[in-house]
Amino acid sequence: MSFLAIQAVGTALSVVSALNQGRAARREAEFNRKQLEFKSKMQKLEASEKANLRLRDLDSAQASNRAFAAFLGRDPGDRSMKAFMDRQEEIAYQDVAALESGALIESSQTRRLAAMEGVRGRNAIVQSYFNAGSAITTGLYRYHVYKTDQTVYKTDQTETT
Repeated sequence: MSFLAIQAVGTALSVVSALNQGRAARREAEFNRKQLEFKSKMQKLEASEKANLRLRDLDSAQASNRAFAAFLGRDPGDRSMKAFMDRQEEIAYQDVAALESGALIESSQTRRLAAMEGVRGRNAIVQSYFNAGSAITTGLYRYHVYKTDQTVYKTDQTETT
């Protein structure tokens, strides 16, 4: 097999390798992006579930408090009882708001990470095109050197007699 054929095969392998590497990185980034988008949706759902549980706990606690007040013979409409119940409701709704805003922040950060993964994938494929172009250029240079038996860096040497 001639040096020219070996050089051509080596260049072709470098080009294919560079392109495959870029495609693989793009696929990986796409997978990561989808996983992060899914995680973002799950964070919202989990926060919503926690908020619903907190409101159910409030309803249960208020029912227990009303039952206990009735057992004690207290009027559930009395001002101190009403103030206590109102304060418990206020705390529960503050908890729900904190859960929802925290989930919104987390979800937003996760969506940004997903977007960055998309960019990383696009950058990987572009980089692979540059690497393939570089492999072609290097292959052509080596072919030129082989064909002409000259290098760009060779200096003229003159014999001194």
